[in-house]
Formats: sequence, C-alpha cells, structure tokens
Amino acid sequence: MAATEAAAVALGEDRRATYAVVGDGEPLLMFPGGPGDSAAYLAPQAALAGERFRCFLLDPHGSGGSTPPISDGDYSPEGHARFYDEVRCALGLERISVYGHSFGGGVALTYSALYPEVVDRCVCVSGFGVGADVDEGDAAAEMERALVRYEDASWYAEARIVSDEWTDRVLAAESSGEVDDMMRTVVPFYFAHPERPEISRVIDEYRRTLNFDLRAVKAWEGGLYQRVDLRPLLGRIRCRTLVVAGELDFICGPAQARPIADGISGAELVVVPDRGHFPAEEAPDAFREALARV
Repeated sequence: MAATEAAAVALGEDRRATYAVVGDGEPLLMFPGGPGDSAAYLAPQAALAGERFRCFLLDPHGSGGSTPPISDGDYSPEGHARFYDEVRCALGLERISVYGHSFGGGVALTYSALYPEVVDRCVCVSGFGVGADVDEGDAAAEMERALVRYEDASWYAEARIVSDEWTDRVLAAESSGEVDDMMRTVVPFYFAHPERPEISRVIDEYRRTLNFDLRAVKAWEGGLYQRVDLRPLLGRIRCRTLVVAGELDFICGPAQARPIADGISGAELVVVPDRGHFPAEEAPDAFREALARV
C-alpha cells in the first residue's frame, strides 16, 4: 500500500485544498468529521480502505491548510459537498467513490445526492443526518443511554459536564485550542471500551492530531446542526451505499443510521456490535469485511 506526504491543489481565486493520499486503487474521497476537524485523524481508516482504494484524505475548507469559505453557511453539508467537488475537478478525477465519517458521513451522502453522475459508491460511517430540531426523540434517548454506561469511570463527571455544556462553551470559546481541549476531555465517550489498552492508544493519537477550525465549529453549534435533515436528499442517491454504525455510538448510532439506510434504495446497513463512534478502529476486521461488500 503506497502513501504520500501531504499535498495541496490550487483552486480558483487564490484558494487551495490540502490532502494526503493512501493506497493505489480506484479513487476514494475521504471526508472527516467535525465539522472543523482536519483529515489527519482518518489515517487509520484510510489504512484499511487503502487496501482496495486510492484514498484522498481531504482537509475541509477552513481546516488543515485548506482555504476557509467566504460564508459561514458553507460549513453546511451542502457547502462542504460543493467544496469537495471543486477539489475533485482540480485533481482531475472523473468517477470516484466517497467515504465520510461522522459529520463527514452526512457530507458523503449529500455529495452522492448532489453529484450522482460521478459517484460509484458511498460509504457513510457513523454518519449524522438528523439534527436536534427535527429529531423525534430517538437519537436523544439513544445518546443518554450510551452516556450513562460510563458513569462509574473516573473521567465521567468532568466529561459529562463538558458534553452537557458543549454548545454554550463552543460559542463562548475564543480560540480553537479551547475546543481541542474540550474534545480531549470528552473523547472517551466516542469509544465503547476506552479503558482497553489498544483503544487507549487510539484515543491518545486522536488527541494528538486535534486541530479544529473554530469558525466551523461555531457555525455548526450556532444553528447549522440543529436544523440538519438529510432525509429529503436520500432518495436522490443512486450509487451503491454502505451505512456503518457502532451499536453503542452515543452520537451517531443506530437511531441516526437506520433512517439514512431506509431512505436510500438498496443501501446496506451494518451495525457493529459492542462498538462506538469509531468502528474501524475498534473492530477493524468487521469493518474490513463490511467495506469489501460495497
């Protein structure tokens, strides 16, 4: 499996996008979560997908070295999709597959709906599709059940306060470092078994790579995420689609994944048992098997 160092491609109007490439197969554009996170944390997922695909780990606009958007509204899933298609064209790629994790999963779905003529496959991992204002209560209840699993952990009390106050703290933050520190505190919630040594190492590496775009996070928490509803777009997706969720994912679990899979003709839903928000890292063999079927 081949890998390249970070690279950049020029876009119009003195803008650019930064990315890295892993693998040698057919092109797969990989979209990270957040929004506001760079693509660096996707490296373990790309290591698995790179056994089959040539993975382009794309930094979203405003993250990594990619130029920020003009409007905060472009931090929406649709705005990200438009940016990534601009990058695709600049890279000279014609037909592609797309892969997204967390918020990036919703972006991959949005991209597939907006640009069906260029997408062969869509992989949505731990995807986000329904915001708080349109959730019928299933996602909120699932989150609470998942969070209280950790209440005996030594880190739970501090992490729960940060989680419960997340939006207010983000909107009051004055630097991206404040958001990075908040995420470092709550990140154990994202794994089903953070106490296991192999998962502790994954958490440490994720904490090391954190570098959020503060403007993106503020736009998201300031109103974008509450109103997200990708369901009207899902019927426009025509490519082969795989939807993967961890059974114990507190933020993008089965309550998010099932409406997504139900809305796409022929989509396959894989719920990975006893795993959280990072199923590729927590269950690489099961994840590899799921990826092989798309």
